[in-house]
Amino acid sequence: MCTPWNDPRRFRLIDSVTDYAILSHTWLRSQSGKITFDLWRKRDFDLLHLGYRKLVQFSRAALEDHGLSLGWMDTVCIDKSSSSELDESIRSMYKWYEDSSICITHLAESSSIADMANDSWFTRGWTLQELIAPKILKFYDCNWNQLTSSFQVNDKSHEGVQDQIKLATSITKGELALHYMPNHPISRRMQWAAKRRVTRGEDTAYSLMGIFDVSMSIAYGEGTGLAFSRLLKEIINTTKDGVLDIFNWAG
Repeated sequence: MCTPWNDPRRFRLIDSVTDYAILSHTWLRSQSGKITFDLWRKRDFDLLHLGYRKLVQFSRAALEDHGLSLGWMDTVCIDKSSSSELDESIRSMYKWYEDSSICITHLAESSSIADMANDSWFTRGWTLQELIAPKILKFYDCNWNQLTSSFQVNDKSHEGVQDQIKLATSITKGELALHYMPNHPISRRMQWAAKRRVTRGEDTAYSLMGIFDVSMSIAYGEGTGLAFSRLLKEIINTTKDGVLDIFNWAG
């Protein structure tokens, strides 16, 4: 876990279950704009760095708005130079979002509830599980202001937000409230994911492991087709009536 935004220490190991905030966001298009685990560890970046500013704003929101001094941000907290850590992190991602005290969701292209459905956050592959998994989620606009009142504990239960989520994703308020994934038909979960985009083809499959409650090894370079075939095989092997439901989805 990363230390609080105003704490000069580098990292602390947390050896017990604790409350934490987790960030959901779309990555900066430029690699030079991101703060990675290695850059953070070495403190090798400018304080005006866009990725650092995002980290500071997330940490400020977690601490000042929600009273949480611990936060997790994917770009900073995963050592991608370690294949074993990357594998474990991707397999565990859904659970980490599910177990968070709050998911702070930054909509970088939105300034109000009325225009949030057009935000590219709703089109990305990884953000599907980041919408579904957290029990409590708060949306922040492009300027890091809360989109709903600070008295609104969970934006998943805000009627205006629910309408925008349905407009953007077709996911209904009833589906948002039904947290237990096996209660959603496989075909329906596939529909949620159908139009989402990823940067690396294999992430089409890897980003859905948590949505389908399956686990498989990460092998970047195997290609989109093979990765998705392995995902379907895991779904069939672990889900009752999985074959029939997949055929229903495929049409």
